[in-house]
Amino acid sequence: MLLLQRSDGRVLTVRHRMSSTHSPGLLTVVGGHLEEGEFAQQAALRELVAGTGAQVAPADAEFCQLVHYLDRAGERSMGVAFTARRWQGEPRNTEPDKHTGLVWVQPGNAPSDCHPYTRTVLANFASGTTLYEEITAPDEAVAAPATERGGAA
Repeated sequence: MLLLQRSDGRVLTVRHRMSSTHSPGLLTVVGGHLEEGEFAQQAALRELVAGTGAQVAPADAEFCQLVHYLDRAGERSMGVAFTARRWQGEPRNTEPDKHTGLVWVQPGNAPSDCHPYTRTVLANFASGTTLYEEITAPDEAVAAPATERGGAA
């Protein structure tokens, strides 16, 4: 995943459509899965372009943290987060079939409708101290907004 950070400190998130299987109506940071033969940084940069059209040079993507997530179904996944403060192109929603829009959030004060994984990643980033975190999904689902909404904050 890649935390794109503006000069005012806000970090880019995407709002998933209500039809999303893992984050219906919720905000997440830009990310995805590894493709065969990819390193984590390559995947983060590819996913950023795919989801927002913005491009980050490999030298501008810095390692931020490693997270180990346990979801309510008992499945575990590992996530590698990178940060970037320089990029080319204006981020836009290039996957309208998956996302309703882009939202810039304060990492230390993430909105209540952030996915729990995203909330922890953002909090760790804001504190600047955590490089590894084990995250367990809450027993109850996070409430999505009443209506799908997009747009930038």
